[in-house]
Amino acid sequence: MKFNSLYGALRLSRFVSTVLLLALFVAPLAAQQPTPPKSPAQTAARTEAPTFDNLLSPDTYKLYGEVRNVGQLLSNGGAGEIVDPIVKLADPGPQFKAIISFLKKNSESLASSRMMFASWAVRTDVPTIFVAIEFQNEEDATKFAPKLETFLPTVLPPVPVTPEPTPESQTKPDNAARPGTTPKPGTAIATDIPSIRQSPRTGASPQVAERLPFVITHAGNLVCITDKSFKFSKLRPAESKPLFQDQNFRIARDQFSSEPIFFFFNVALEEQNKPKQIAAERKAEAQAEADRARLEEEARPAQTPEATPNATPDATPEEAPPTRIGVLTVGPPSSPTPTPTKEEQAQRIASSQIGGMLDAIGYGEPQWPEAVGLAVALEGNQYVLRAIMIDKPEAKKLPLPFVPQLVSGAPFNSDAASVLPDDTEVFVSASIDLRQTYEGMRKAGDVKAKADAGPRSRTYENGVLVAQGTSREPAPDPFAEFEKKAKFNIKDDLLPALGNEVALAGSLKTLQSAGGMNLGIKSPSPSPSESSKDDPNKKQPEVLPILLIEVKDRDAARALMPKVLNGLGIGEANLIAQTEKRDDTEMVNYAGVFAYGFVGNFLVISEASAVRRVVDAYVNHQTLSSNTVFRNSRRWESNRGVGQIYVSPALMEGYQDGLRKTSATMDAALRDFLLGLNPNAEAITYSLSNDGLGTQHELHLPKNLILMTVAGVSSAIKNPPPEQNEMIAIGMLQYFATQETAYKAGAGKGNYGSVQQLVDAKMYPLEAFDKYGYKIDATVMGDQFEAVALPKEYGKTGKRSFFIDKSGVVRGDDHGGAPASVADKPVQ
Repeated sequence: MKFNSLYGALRLSRFVSTVLLLALFVAPLAAQQPTPPKSPAQTAARTEAPTFDNLLSPDTYKLYGEVRNVGQLLSNGGAGEIVDPIVKLADPGPQFKAIISFLKKNSESLASSRMMFASWAVRTDVPTIFVAIEFQNEEDATKFAPKLETFLPTVLPPVPVTPEPTPESQTKPDNAARPGTTPKPGTAIATDIPSIRQSPRTGASPQVAERLPFVITHAGNLVCITDKSFKFSKLRPAESKPLFQDQNFRIARDQFSSEPIFFFFNVALEEQNKPKQIAAERKAEAQAEADRARLEEEARPAQTPEATPNATPDATPEEAPPTRIGVLTVGPPSSPTPTPTKEEQAQRIASSQIGGMLDAIGYGEPQWPEAVGLAVALEGNQYVLRAIMIDKPEAKKLPLPFVPQLVSGAPFNSDAASVLPDDTEVFVSASIDLRQTYEGMRKAGDVKAKADAGPRSRTYENGVLVAQGTSREPAPDPFAEFEKKAKFNIKDDLLPALGNEVALAGSLKTLQSAGGMNLGIKSPSPSPSESSKDDPNKKQPEVLPILLIEVKDRDAARALMPKVLNGLGIGEANLIAQTEKRDDTEMVNYAGVFAYGFVGNFLVISEASAVRRVVDAYVNHQTLSSNTVFRNSRRWESNRGVGQIYVSPALMEGYQDGLRKTSATMDAALRDFLLGLNPNAEAITYSLSNDGLGTQHELHLPKNLILMTVAGVSSAIKNPPPEQNEMIAIGMLQYFATQETAYKAGAGKGNYGSVQQLVDAKMYPLEAFDKYGYKIDATVMGDQFEAVALPKEYGKTGKRSFFIDKSGVVRGDDHGGAPASVADKPVQ
């Protein structure tokens, strides 16, 4: 039974991947044609041939997609250019190439068509995958359907299956479906729509040995591809409205009416299933808890009331005193942890305090939208991704649904770029309603603290309740602790002094390494930043990103900043603070390491060298807002958004530089392809807005960056890099050691087996690993074994050699292609 389920899942996965591949490459050949207006008679007649407008109901599929005007996209390059590196560099196989060839041969008949596809079915009486190609007229659809019936079996051959009887299989005789016609033997025909025919199965009996994993249905000017037979009346029951009349669908589709590719995800349908899923999960948890309590009760020795005079009727296993268990530790004792310096202790305290407060921004249930619309387009030399998240009318305006307490502020014209240096590589800015965000964090934190305190416990004496309380003490409120030490109120004192704009900026390296909260307060020691005082104009490597917060009242914010450090537990730093003023800027420096400054309308926080660079750029009028590339790349953005991201051309330049450095060892086909691309590096830009209909996201990606990425991945699939082969070789040895243990316990009767013995026992698929550039060899000596993995072509398929024995520890190093041994260090 399990095998059949697994096989069915694999078969469905194969069909889905092929249909989606067809969908992807039909897209460049399809172009939307205007649909002529329907007469009242056509609109009222539900039995007429279906169209996109009346085909589906809103509650049939969670995912809907549509391809429009994509023939124009193909003529400009676009999708065709993405296919090119896949075919040339990945060697995708005969099925992929056959699909490309088929679509090219039929490009003329497909040029005047458009395509729709739907998936993630809500009901079981409809196909899991539904693809429909709409032709200009029924004659064109009739000509194309036989071609598809001939082609698809070449890429989706028949599969063995024992189909279960379905209502569709018990239809009327074929000759009753359409008077005056004689369909092919074995053809299954839907009987609720005229002029329909479906692809033949291998036999009419439900006990056939195999069948095609798809069904082609021709109805009017539609040709549909599905994974099973269906009735059009099931796609949209008579009492339901069409999907095209659903309000959320109309908002999304009208928003992206001109984009070539459009997707719609009905999140509300997914949310409707959550109560059932939650109920099932709670039932399973309750059952598991009951089983655990029963097992503990059975394992607990019997006790008399005299032995437990203070036993309470409601006592639970959690209330019992913990049992002490001895633990035997094998091996040398671990080295003692170095005692942190005073500065390091202060940094940890501050980081913990900030982390405790910021964690509350994610407390609470995510506010998922009711629906999501997504569109893809090629505009000039950029791929553009647009999305709209349609929320409930009463929903909070969240920039990210999975951060439930982060609330967007009013639309703004970002001003942070007028403060940052002109060579800033990454810039992220957003309008945040700090008051609503703070209040939401406090409330969510209180709810979580109460929940974490656990259930109420009860204490009885002689059967009488004498005390009750929570099983654990509630976690301390980090905001209250901060306010107590800072001696001011966040809501009434700090927030009124701040504006809505919050920004983060820096180099690609600083933002990549900023994985945790770090104020940069560290023990004083000679460092590049210290030695840079003699050359303040020289740009030094930065460790921290730059945080900018808009300030409405500089005097109030200036007075509160020393208190903020007190609240973070690092108030002693105020004793070494030095103030530097230049023009109307002001910088407070803490021993050349950590600093904050007031520059323009912003509070700037970072390490000292970074804040000083911001001051220099602002005073010298060399800011990011004056950067030509920055200005030109953002011309498409609205001036009234609530968020934006800018990644400078430095990202593409870094990729290109890396390609140049590795060109000598690069695959020749990949090198030739990359050299043919436009060498100009471009920026990546993103904008967030909300016009009342929903939160709108728009991302612009350079076309050449996408092509470089696709080419690199395609080449890696065909010629995996040495590092990838090395990781696979490590996994190969680990799996080999596991199978050796199993062989010894079974067929080996106490002895380990050679590589060939494990292969013969079908315990080690050597041929499956053969293509990854490493060869495996093993030496077996009774109850001992040693196995090595060596690169087949040193330097090309791998550099490191690896070793493993019955300990299960993989060891290895670069031995120039020679074997590794037990003397090598363990690999990470």
